[in-house]
Amino acid sequence: MIEEWQEVRRKLQNSLSKGQYDFWVSTIEFLGKEDASLILGCRNRFHVEWLREKLQVNLLTVAREHFPGIERVEYRILEERQDEHGQAHEEELQQVSINDLIVRSKPAFNPRFTFDRFVVGKSNQFAYAAAMAMASGQQLLNQPVYLMADPGLGKSHLSHAVGNFLNSRHPQVRVQYATTEQFANEMIFSLRQGTIEAFKNKYRSCCDVLLLEKIEFLSGKEKIQSELLYTLDELMNRGKKVLYTGNAHPKNISKLNSELQSRLGGGLLAAIERPDFQTRLEIIRRKGECENVHLPADVMEFLASRVTGDVRQLESCFVGIAAKSSILNVPVSLDLAQEVTQTMLDRLPKITIDHIQRLICETFRISREALVSKSRKKELALARRIGIYLCRQYTSESLECIGGAFQRSHSSILYAVNGISKEMEDSNSKIKRHVDYISRRLEISCLSG
Repeated sequence: MIEEWQEVRRKLQNSLSKGQYDFWVSTIEFLGKEDASLILGCRNRFHVEWLREKLQVNLLTVAREHFPGIERVEYRILEERQDEHGQAHEEELQQVSINDLIVRSKPAFNPRFTFDRFVVGKSNQFAYAAAMAMASGQQLLNQPVYLMADPGLGKSHLSHAVGNFLNSRHPQVRVQYATTEQFANEMIFSLRQGTIEAFKNKYRSCCDVLLLEKIEFLSGKEKIQSELLYTLDELMNRGKKVLYTGNAHPKNISKLNSELQSRLGGGLLAAIERPDFQTRLEIIRRKGECENVHLPADVMEFLASRVTGDVRQLESCFVGIAAKSSILNVPVSLDLAQEVTQTMLDRLPKITIDHIQRLICETFRISREALVSKSRKKELALARRIGIYLCRQYTSESLECIGGAFQRSHSSILYAVNGISKEMEDSNSKIKRHVDYISRRLEISCLSG
């Protein structure tokens, strides 16, 4: 097996700089194979963390070519070796540049997250254009880009798409990617190890594009905020590019110092809203094409109507339907889609017409009697239409059933649903903001209930 491991090392050497190979790979000790695990010995915890973060995927891929059946890599920290006099010593290593070891390693981006695979709709068109402009080198008046959205709407997809685009089209561009949690952990580790200058060098002097995700993690972390502020100032002064992602506007992130709020909020802010029906439909169609899974039109329309939360949830339902169809060797049908979706979206059955009506009454400060009355007062009519629309989106009840609950005819229910659906296509619509607000309250109340 030693010969196989030597072959693995040789192949890894071709994809790394000389400094990286000499310091990180040549010093790995092959300890053997146990069941489906490849066991490798490392010098210390820092060595293990670097391999996991920078080389794990490539290492496992190459190892499987020479060790059939390998499913995972396990790292074990070796005890210090001692000479014949009992004195601990380190193996002699060739001198290498710290820049070669840390800075030149490219971050690994999800290969599925590319611009080509991102489905563009009204809800995300500006965010897509801003990310694409940054990646393609368009001048944005030296402004950073801030992508703001709730989880599962495509922030990370666009961030990784920028990284993938630059790595493939402009490999000479030095891209650094991190979540703010990774940034913080790396900074703390560097302080403890006495390598803070190398850390600063990585994110400042040797960075052309910084992709920083989940800004909200910085809340309350004053020292990390200060370090990031210095980093951003230096990058912007040198005309470098920065893209952030977060789930809220910087001014709404608690315990974030005012100067950093100003830096983060002073760039190009691109919000991503929940996808509308047509965008959800296109996401499902594109997913079917990529996975070579045929979905009938009625199934695609059902999913686009039923799963309105986020893209991640939508894709999970698609995967569940495709998997069950394959395992049972049955075609994808509307019945199958309804069964799988009902099971996977375990929160949706908790949402009932009664639940929605109560929340509508609470939000608009009206009574249940007024909501279902014949009154055509503007505020009551709006509350009624939104309630009907949400019942259609969040429950599996028929139009007739919803009509009965609101004491309205089938045609009236259909008119209300179609009217609100059209309003939802306008990102500046006041009604859309009403619906989004109530939807979030509805989902939160059901998740906590």
